[in-house]
Amino acid sequence: MRVTILAAAVVAALTACGATTSDAGSDSAPPSTTATSSTGPQEPAVKVELTFQDKPGLGLLAATNEGSAPITVQGWPKLAFTNPAGEAVAIPVERKLVPGEGPPITLQPGQTAFAGVKLDEDDDTKSFAIDEMTAELPGLTPATVRFVGTDGKPVTGPGRIKVSDAEVGTLQPVAQGVLVFD
Repeated sequence: MRVTILAAAVVAALTACGATTSDAGSDSAPPSTTATSSTGPQEPAVKVELTFQDKPGLGLLAATNEGSAPITVQGWPKLAFTNPAGEAVAIPVERKLVPGEGPPITLQPGQTAFAGVKLDEDDDTKSFAIDEMTAELPGLTPATVRFVGTDGKPVTGPGRIKVSDAEVGTLQPVAQGVLVFD
């Protein structure tokens, strides 16, 4: 129960900050991230986790290259959400320059890139119960995000989290500074 409440708080905190662009409902937004494989068309395997922090709605997104070849990423991960019925929900996601411009990052197998995520968790008419979140590094297949609580254990029953909007920072080679939203 505590982890569910914390996850909901993380979602709420992530949506409180402003952003320069939005993923939801906009086909004209610039690409959120670039990702390339140095070995050609094979699909790299990427594991994505969102570890909730002590501040409600705030989470550390970690994208780890689990493939056998390096991948290069830059920019923002594109986030998408589904409700408990498995239907896509249109939650606006604002892209923030947190902690700043995202440099090109080449992830060797086993290496991780990080981004801050802030979810606006509330229970108003603009909120959606979410059961699943995916993160897409452009050019790659979206990966299901594994929610991790502040205790380091998987969060179960995330469908109890109600989110109205979210913010995401740029991918960075280290976690330092990625959680500093205004």
